[in-house]
Amino acid sequence: MTGNTTENGLLYGLEMPSSYTSLEEASNKTLETGLADHPKAKRMLQLLSSDEELNTLLNLANFIAVRKLGYNDHGPIHAKIVAANGITILKILLESGKPELDSIKGLGLSEDDAHLIVLTGCILHDIGNAVHRVEHETFSVMYGKSILDRLLPEIYPEVAQRTAVIQQILHALFAHDHSENALTIESAIVVIADGCDITKGRGRLAYDLGKHDIHSVSALSIESVDISKGKDKLIQIHVKMSNTAGIYQLQETLGKKVAESPLKDHIEIVAELIHSKSRQELQVFDRIVFSDGKYRNA
Repeated sequence: MTGNTTENGLLYGLEMPSSYTSLEEASNKTLETGLADHPKAKRMLQLLSSDEELNTLLNLANFIAVRKLGYNDHGPIHAKIVAANGITILKILLESGKPELDSIKGLGLSEDDAHLIVLTGCILHDIGNAVHRVEHETFSVMYGKSILDRLLPEIYPEVAQRTAVIQQILHALFAHDHSENALTIESAIVVIADGCDITKGRGRLAYDLGKHDIHSVSALSIESVDISKGKDKLIQIHVKMSNTAGIYQLQETLGKKVAESPLKDHIEIVAELIHSKSRQELQVFDRIVFSDGKYRNA
């Protein structure tokens, strides 16, 4: 496996695949461009990026999710990729003018506030994994409230406005894992942004730790996920796969999140199978064995 070994305990000795770290770099550029005209959201990204408690929680989330459970990445890089996805989706919706955002239409907040809400919801959504995967969304709310109470007074000195922004973010944290719980457009954006991080770089982590099941194998089949303005729908999510096993990621992860969210009527997912020169599927594995309670490549 190729990649760069992290220096801050990100994955406790694991190497990050180069294909995944390149997504992080692209995400940083997306956020820099996407937040350039939104000073509140831009300042919030700076505060979150330098916050020791948050960064420690994201690392610990990976200790539980990746090291102990063999799941895909749920740490700092995942958070950054999801944030970039969220800002991309948000901008497409704002440009189209529909559906109207709940923070703006319902609460009288600004587009800058909406960017801050989506950005923060995306970055904080998985920190509850530091406690446990079970009910991690509830733990994300608990940790998130503490972090927001520390950071947001600088940006929102007025209690009423700050409370409204916190409420919107906490709702997104609580709803992100079960998209039928998403009652606002902003929370739905976080749900879909999370579901779009299904590429093979993320799946490589669990696979190299010995989790060789449909979850990791299907993730290795996803080459790329691109979010853009659609033709028939407001948003098109274009997924490229090297193997038809990737359809599991669409059906059980991204597809479910879209189908159950308030944005379901505005999103189209297009999956494309990339063929080798011989028109055969690229092989993720040659032989798989189930032994000692888990699947392994053999």
